[in-house]
Amino acid sequence: MKLLTREMIPVLALTVCCPSLLPAAQETGSPAAAGNRATAAIPQNKAADTAWQDLAMLLKGPQGSPKTKEEAIPIYKSYLGELDEKSTAFMKEFPTDPRRWQLKLFALKIRGMRSMVEMEPVSEAAVAQGLSEIMAAPDADVATKGFASFLQVMAVRGDDAAFQKLAEAHKTAYPELKENRQIDSQLKTAETEKRIKEKPLELTFTSTEGKVIDLSKMRGKVVLVDFWATWCGPCVAEIPNVVKTYGKLHGKGFEIVGISFDQDEKKLADMTKEKSMPWPQYFDGQGWKNKFGTQFGITSIPRMWLVNKQGMVVDTDGRTGLETKVEKLLAE
Repeated sequence: MKLLTREMIPVLALTVCCPSLLPAAQETGSPAAAGNRATAAIPQNKAADTAWQDLAMLLKGPQGSPKTKEEAIPIYKSYLGELDEKSTAFMKEFPTDPRRWQLKLFALKIRGMRSMVEMEPVSEAAVAQGLSEIMAAPDADVATKGFASFLQVMAVRGDDAAFQKLAEAHKTAYPELKENRQIDSQLKTAETEKRIKEKPLELTFTSTEGKVIDLSKMRGKVVLVDFWATWCGPCVAEIPNVVKTYGKLHGKGFEIVGISFDQDEKKLADMTKEKSMPWPQYFDGQGWKNKFGTQFGITSIPRMWLVNKQGMVVDTDGRTGLETKVEKLLAE
């Protein structure tokens, strides 16, 4: 059985793309792997063990390696249908089996897949409640609780104070979790972004269309600096909202500058044309070693910075409430 492709895993798991997390998401981040490291003994039940064998295979991900969203949708729908059916049957027949928490965690982890294929999405409130239930469950194993705690931390990464507080508590309780590498990266990014906000942002480059872009020449306008890539599912999912906001507010002084983490310039050009993205793009083909990504400590995408009329970065989480935030900055 083939696992999800490298590009798809972040879409289905954490709604961000992060190079340091990708291998861990397959190896140790899944509840299936967590079950192998469980510290609490699972009561012997031959029928439950037999049923779990089928589920354990499903927890490795859907079969196949779809190259496009169109190819992925029927595969994912079939996979989710089978997973839902067998998970429901398992929890109904074995309601006290501790492995039920692994199933619940996995369902929260891949909620992006459900939205992608237009099945009923899992709300943020349901995610928060589900993670809290796992953390409070006396029979959930340590590894499952550890990953649930990790997801709780990542859910508040846009709030520096809350993120740091939860991150410190999480790392104290689960110091061995491999996913802590992403938390460390986020903490480092938060510290870098704090320094960036201390003075006007300096950003100058030649766009893919040969135009010189200099942020210092955009004083008096509100600018969105969008760190993204065509292969990043969460980035692509944000495009309609960004295009809509640009169309509504560009005439009032709103600009966008794209910083692409792509390695294929043709794919970048094709997508910006297809999605009607007229703003300038920076491209150097270096992927995660992108010049500005390295300079600004960007370790996960999408990352959207809002720059006010004075050239100051005032928001490093522009994804949330973008249109409202831009309107407010334009009114200043």
